[in-house]
Amino acid sequence: MRGILLVALAAGCDPLASSDYVGQPLITLTGTFASTTTAPASPVGGVALLWQDSGGPGGPGVAATTVPVSIEFPAAFTVAVPTPPPVAARFVVDNVELAEAYIYVVSDVGAPRRTTRGTDRTHVLVWASGDVAAGSRAADYLGGPMTAGYHLRRFEPVQTVGQVQAQLIARCIASGAVPSACETRRAYQLHDISDGDPLRIAVSPP
Repeated sequence: MRGILLVALAAGCDPLASSDYVGQPLITLTGTFASTTTAPASPVGGVALLWQDSGGPGGPGVAATTVPVSIEFPAAFTVAVPTPPPVAARFVVDNVELAEAYIYVVSDVGAPRRTTRGTDRTHVLVWASGDVAAGSRAADYLGGPMTAGYHLRRFEPVQTVGQVQAQLIARCIASGAVPSACETRRAYQLHDISDGDPLRIAVSPP
């Protein structure tokens, strides 16, 4: 079993930073990896934060923060995030910048198009540039008020979206995307949860 360290220093296709970089974590997440079938004998690749697209129907992946890792099953992991999200992932609500990322295992962290092998389907990592007040539109989007910085949220599919999600759907449609694709990508609500809630990523074989 090995500890897994995610150093969040790269976005999009930018070169990855050296894995020996040690920054002060803005948040540290823990969890376990599980195989959907049989544990592979070889490393699965790496761990990536895939950032949600706020302007189109693309979903997670408008930018990425990754580092290669070796994974053995069963394996606990630790994700330490020392930098804010990339600018491409941010959008503004109530004069506060927000961003949200989904945590994936990817086959090749250096590839221009990353092949995903698994994800945590119930947790979302969110970030705010400032404190989010109760009763605000940003709080409605995030599932409650929160202090500035990174926090975990729980993901839940819904039939009726909130006000901010509706505005993001309208923005997506205005970009020329198919309305149904925009609506499907935004049919969810985030909910408050402890930052210490353990993640669980089910990994598929290559």
